[in-house]
Amino acid sequence: MPKAAPTLRQRKIFALTRILGGLVAACYLGYVVIANLAGGVPFDSKLMFTALVAAAGFGYAAWYLRDLSAVAHEEREQGVNGNGGAKG
Repeated sequence: MPKAAPTLRQRKIFALTRILGGLVAACYLGYVVIANLAGGVPFDSKLMFTALVAAAGFGYAAWYLRDLSAVAHEEREQGVNGNGGAKG
């Protein structure tokens, strides 16, 4: 039985959700690292790991930004406007 492929709108929402989640997590963890460094906490292995996870969060968001760009490109090729309807 073939699997149903997600629509462009579903792919767009999925990508936007992942981008937003990645950015929120990365910004929060980045804030934690900066606040700890400003508070005089040494940049030890725990803080380094937190900074690494924050960088991974930005990378995660960037990866799905590429996916969102691909969805937008497919929409342009199919002649679909941003609301899921045909151009007219």
